[in-house]
Amino acid sequence: MVTDERQEKLERVARNRQAGFTVVIEDVFDPHNLGAVTRTCDAFGIQEVNVIFETHPEFNPKEVGKNSSTATNKWIDYRIHHSTQAGIQTLKDEGWLTVATVIDETADSIFDADLTHPKIALMFGNEKMGLSEQAMAMADKRVTIPMVGIAQSMNISVSAALFIYEVTRQRRASGLDQYLKDDEDVQETLNYFQEMQEYFRKRNKKIRRDRALRRQQQDEE
Repeated sequence: MVTDERQEKLERVARNRQAGFTVVIEDVFDPHNLGAVTRTCDAFGIQEVNVIFETHPEFNPKEVGKNSSTATNKWIDYRIHHSTQAGIQTLKDEGWLTVATVIDETADSIFDADLTHPKIALMFGNEKMGLSEQAMAMADKRVTIPMVGIAQSMNISVSAALFIYEVTRQRRASGLDQYLKDDEDVQETLNYFQEMQEYFRKRNKKIRRDRALRRQQQDEE
C-alpha cells in the first residue's frame, strides 16, 4: 500500500524529470560506476540511461551496483543496446544531438560548449579506454573537461556528474521550464514509478519470506 506521502513524492519527482536529456554509457565494466552515474542522473532529473554492451559482458543495471546507486537504479529506465553503431544511430534517427565526452584538447571545452539542444545525449566510454573510435566518429559534437593537474583523466562517475551538472545549469539559465516533460510524459513516468514500486515490494516480500523460511529450517536442524 502506497502512503499519501509516498505518492506525493513520486508525483513530484515525475514532474521534475527533464525532457530531452539522456546519458549513454558504452561498455562500462564496473557495475558500481554505472550505479554512481545513475545516482547523479536521478538527482538531476534524467529518467532514461542508454547502456551499450558490445565488447563487455552484459549485466542487469537494475540488479547490479545497488550500493553505489543507493537503489536509485530501480527508478531509472534503462535502454540496452548490443551494438555501438546501432545504438547511436537509433538515437540520431530519433533526433538526439550525440555529444561525445573525450580527453582531447582539440574538442570544445565544457566551459565554452553550447549544451542547450532540446534533445541531448551525453556519451561516456568505459573506465580504461573511454569512448570507442566508432562512438567518437558518429558523435555530432565532442566536448572535453580541460585539466591542469598531473592526472589527465577522471573517474567516469565524476566526469558524468560534471557534464550533467553543466547541461542542467545551461538549461536553467535559458529557462528550465521548456525542458520539463509535458503532462502525458509526466503521467507515463509516474506509471513507471508505480510499476517499479509494486514490483520491488513483491520481490522484497518474497526475499523476506525466503529468509525467514531458511532461518526456520536451520533452527530445526
